[in-house]
Amino acid sequence: MTGLNLPRPGGRARQALTGPVYAPRKPHNPGAEASRRITGAVRRQGWLFLGVAAAVAAFGLLLALAERSLDANAALFWSGVGACIGFALAALRELGRETIFSAARLGKQRSFTVLGAAPELSGATLRELPPDQRTPLGCLAFLPASPFATAFRDLQGAFARDSLVAFLSSADDEGSAMAAMCAAASAAQQGRRVIVVDCDLHRRALTHELGIEPDMGVLEAVSGATPWGEVVGQEPETGLSYIPVLASKSPLRSLAEAPGFAALLASLREGYDLVVVSCPPAAAGGAELAARADKVVVVAAWDETTFAALRGVWRSLPRNAKARPGLFVCRVPPGRRFGRLRAG
Repeated sequence: MTGLNLPRPGGRARQALTGPVYAPRKPHNPGAEASRRITGAVRRQGWLFLGVAAAVAAFGLLLALAERSLDANAALFWSGVGACIGFALAALRELGRETIFSAARLGKQRSFTVLGAAPELSGATLRELPPDQRTPLGCLAFLPASPFATAFRDLQGAFARDSLVAFLSSADDEGSAMAAMCAAASAAQQGRRVIVVDCDLHRRALTHELGIEPDMGVLEAVSGATPWGEVVGQEPETGLSYIPVLASKSPLRSLAEAPGFAALLASLREGYDLVVVSCPPAAAGGAELAARADKVVVVAAWDETTFAALRGVWRSLPRNAKARPGLFVCRVPPGRRFGRLRAG
């Protein structure tokens, strides 16, 4: 499995004709942001509130039952007490969250090099695109001067001298797959030969971002069942090459455990100027994969990723990593400023 073995036209590799359509968001306003924050707090702390409220109410009802004073008033009283205690604990936990929402707050986090930030794709930006291209890749291809495209053009410049770059995050749905795809596509637009590889075997985040259901993927290439060139697809608008993941029930926790993975990376390095790997979350095997890269990019979601989670990613990365990881923040909402970026 050496040398460049690109797929021929008519081969079995699948192409992404369109990506998933991103729903336009309403224009930024303080009321909408407050509503978003409240919704996020309820989503994060709802189970804590319900659990504490139920436990306190159950304890009180058992106590009333033992004292033979259980009635409707006792049930209402202890339910109210449980709700108050649950709300107080959930509010304290939410207020104690230290999340990333400004570049200044990152100044003390010396474990990471801040690489930049990307705005959230707003409804106004998406409406400038053709209906079937309202995706991150569509924004890169058709709106190259937009803040979103500019952010990823700047990001790919941060690893212009690297040949293997890993993207990972602290948890699911923090934007690492989208960032890997867009940074790779932006590098391809600059004339580099680039391939992006979905290494998240179970979540298949990059494959979902591309909007495809492949016939074969990276596992087949790693196992040697299929030459790796036959599993490479190409995104038509940006020309980005990719290797997806086929839905499977593989017992592997991470591709780092696969014997053929190192050989696959070596072959890709020979055939491309830049190999971008989209890793699973750090605690789900992403840290071991990232340790093989020349550069590691940790992706955080604005006002979602906590500093504690970032410190956890830093501790999980092997100390033999080649360079200090870089931090990239995505989903900065419209109207907000993050360092040099001002989301439109």
